[in-house]
Amino acid sequence: MHNPLTRHPEGSIRELWKISLPLMISTLASLFMIFTDRIFLAHYSIEALNASVTSGTFAWALMAGAGMITCMSEVFVAQYNGARHYKRLGLPVWQMVWFALFTVLFFFPMAIWGAPLFFGGDRYADLEIGYFRLLMYFSPAYALLMAFSGFFIGRGKTKVLIWLAILANLLNIILDRILIFGIPGVVPEMGIEGAAIATCFGYLFESAVLGYLFLKKENREQFGASHWKINWKEMKKCLRVGCPQGIFYALEVFGWAVFYWMMTDLGEKHITISSICQTFTILLSFFADGLSRGSAAVAGNLIGSRRYHLVPKVLKSGFILVCVFSVATSAIFMFDPVDTVKLLFIHDLDPAFQSSMDVCMIFAFAYIFFEGLRWLFSGLLIAAGDTLFLLLAGSLSVWVFLLAPIYWIVVKQNLPVEYAWGLTVIYAAVFFAVYWLRFRSGSWQKIDLIAQAEAGQEHLAQEHSKQDKLIEAARSNIPELPESQRE
Repeated sequence: MHNPLTRHPEGSIRELWKISLPLMISTLASLFMIFTDRIFLAHYSIEALNASVTSGTFAWALMAGAGMITCMSEVFVAQYNGARHYKRLGLPVWQMVWFALFTVLFFFPMAIWGAPLFFGGDRYADLEIGYFRLLMYFSPAYALLMAFSGFFIGRGKTKVLIWLAILANLLNIILDRILIFGIPGVVPEMGIEGAAIATCFGYLFESAVLGYLFLKKENREQFGASHWKINWKEMKKCLRVGCPQGIFYALEVFGWAVFYWMMTDLGEKHITISSICQTFTILLSFFADGLSRGSAAVAGNLIGSRRYHLVPKVLKSGFILVCVFSVATSAIFMFDPVDTVKLLFIHDLDPAFQSSMDVCMIFAFAYIFFEGLRWLFSGLLIAAGDTLFLLLAGSLSVWVFLLAPIYWIVVKQNLPVEYAWGLTVIYAAVFFAVYWLRFRSGSWQKIDLIAQAEAGQEHLAQEHSKQDKLIEAARSNIPELPESQRE
């Protein structure tokens, strides 16, 4: 049998790869914006690089948290598409668009008052506050981008995301060069704030184009893209699935922000090495992110059509792809990674710095491997709507298995940065094991989003039927007027 998304066998490596590859490229192009920012900022000043990591990670926790909620449109579009409820595809997208617009009420106050509250008194406070503030102002655009992208991902129409992300990335690179360093007599030198503006304009460009494509005539007529009004029942359903995932992701990334704050307190070497390692892990996380969203789209269609037995096949295909990717990228981390660091970030490294960088880059490679597996399971659980588990497990894991050990073992003992990154590997391995056990338990199969939607529609129809009967009964009890009085 074949999936309605592709012509390949359901759950096969070819099908999962075909759906995931455009998402990977799209995510890579978006993450390359951050990578490009970091390279430009490293050549601008190491202080700007480190400030972008500390404040940028916290900003990303809030931005991505909102984005993880609005991208849940993908899950419902995929399940409606699998169930062939095509006229309902636009409904969850619009609810998440409205939610993205409502986030202005959160992000703007956070920009105005949150920036000095969180970063006042830090080592890089002046740089962090300006960078964080601009990211907050533009965060609703990122939430809109994720809401609109769900319409295309859930239907397997992901090629458009590739070209759009590439164009946005080129725009970001050009703006990075102009805004960070400036053009004498034309554009003032803006430094770290220029990097923030360049990246956010890329997100704004993508969301505007996707919104235009979503509202095209054929989508309005065939897939319900004209259903723009707020539907509180549909909104509640989307938020019930999306909020746990968004909160979990925000808490996890916030945990990493705390990690980088601790590295900053330990010294320049700790935070600089961690900044570089994080830059590579962020860039290469495109694979895990794309695979997770691709597996959610494929599994969501299978679950929507009640073919649960094929979901483990998607898992097997994803595992093979993660292993292949790990082998392909091992050269970056395993074979003299210092040369790569010298080429892109810091040209002159002292021997002690180089030794620590070698070890930490190897640990970063192991961390990415376990994270890839964990995100694969996450995509499958999201497709089933099992996001409450992700919230509970994720919220506890980052604090119990990452931050607490690093604080008591590394910070309190003032140990080298290698110990901190070694603990990140243990954290990623434990986190992956928790997700694997959850998937193996089969609890996710008991969640039925489509049945909940149909039950809501049936209940509404029953209420209308009751009202009609009451009106008819009332009419039957009204005595008929004489013909002379009817007018």
